[in-house]
Amino acid sequence: MQTDRHRLAREALRARPFFDTLSDEEFERLIDACDLRTLAPREVLWAVGRQGQSCYVLISGRLEQSLTRQPAGRKVTQIDRPGTFMALSYLVKPWRHHSSTIALERSVVLKLDRERFEAMFEAGDAVAFRLVDELAEALVQEMRDANERLHEVFGNPAETLRLLRRRTRNA
Repeated sequence: MQTDRHRLAREALRARPFFDTLSDEEFERLIDACDLRTLAPREVLWAVGRQGQSCYVLISGRLEQSLTRQPAGRKVTQIDRPGTFMALSYLVKPWRHHSSTIALERSVVLKLDRERFEAMFEAGDAVAFRLVDELAEALVQEMRDANERLHEVFGNPAETLRLLRRRTRNA
């Protein structure tokens, strides 16, 4: 049965590559497994230190994700593209969040809890396996980013030492 949640998700997501490859039946199963959550401006989706239990998909609106990483400092990313997956790795394990995400305007997200995902996975649902593939791609990108950060720090040892000395003097 088509609900407002299905209609809203279909309109926002069907043009995105991951969702476009799902059959109508797979798409409906995924939407059925998710909750629709509406966030008010400045409402927190998750915060640093909270245990992650779900992944999210942006339907509409604009979110801001803040992450503090050394040595680069605070990194702020705006998420405004419908179909963007967020916190996908929390489908695997309930790690604690290392970032915070808030709504910059009224925003709508789909929320998939780890328990529902695990049930889909255990049942052999093709959608769950596609989500695992998406997660694997995201983890590979995170590893590339981590390698890039390591290279920034250790690829230029003289510059890193100058930066550390400067910070020590200013502290």
